[in-house]
Amino acid sequence: MTKHVWKLAAGLLALFAVQQPALAFSVPATEAAAPASKLAHIQLKASQGESEAQFLLGLMYLSGRFVSPDPQLGANWVERAAETGHKKAAQTIADLAFDGKIIPRDLALAERWYLSLASEQDKWAQFRLGFIYAAGGNGVARNCGKAVDNFMAVGDEISLGNVVWILSTCPEAKYRDGGKALAIGKGLVEANKQDPTNLDNLAAAYAEIGDYSSAVDLQKQAIKALKQTAEFDKSDEFELRLENYRQQKPYREVVPLSQ
Repeated sequence: MTKHVWKLAAGLLALFAVQQPALAFSVPATEAAAPASKLAHIQLKASQGESEAQFLLGLMYLSGRFVSPDPQLGANWVERAAETGHKKAAQTIADLAFDGKIIPRDLALAERWYLSLASEQDKWAQFRLGFIYAAGGNGVARNCGKAVDNFMAVGDEISLGNVVWILSTCPEAKYRDGGKALAIGKGLVEANKQDPTNLDNLAAAYAEIGDYSSAVDLQKQAIKALKQTAEFDKSDEFELRLENYRQQKPYREVVPLSQ
């Protein structure tokens, strides 16, 4: 990237030379002038279409550094940088739209930029797309098939656990596959037998194929394991599923996105 050299304005230098002919050094910028000069330079470069300047200007407005905070204006500048192929800007605008904390949640906007990143095998983008499609809403239709595809593309333990859960509990029957969920879930439990989430997921897979006896046994193990963790507050959910399996009912759930 080209390094920009900051100089005093020519007019100021000329004026100072006239007034102080005996001095051979320039006047250093004041602490207040330096940020203002830097901001003006970034604004100029951003208006000229330089993607890095657009990204930096967007971050400035998002954070309130050197400027009055303006989250929406900041997001607009970040997206303009993303439009020119700035990868970090694309990830930033996608995360902002997904999280909904700094700017209003917009899953359609997040989906657009995560898809762009996922086309380059970006694992974080694929992971986030998995959650978007598993839950749906806010301009995006739930699609358990797409959710599974994206989580499978990531392939880590958490993502594969999400695959087991979706294949076992998705409300749309065409996306459920108890046999596949069982195969993946068994491998995850074998690798970590004390993980309550793995046990919970595998219990749901057994319930999906109609083996409620195994589902009940595993759900009891999941509850016991959960009580040994800091997430004990989730025990009500686990108990609810246990009661379902005792009544020989599978579990169906739409994955919620926390606000």
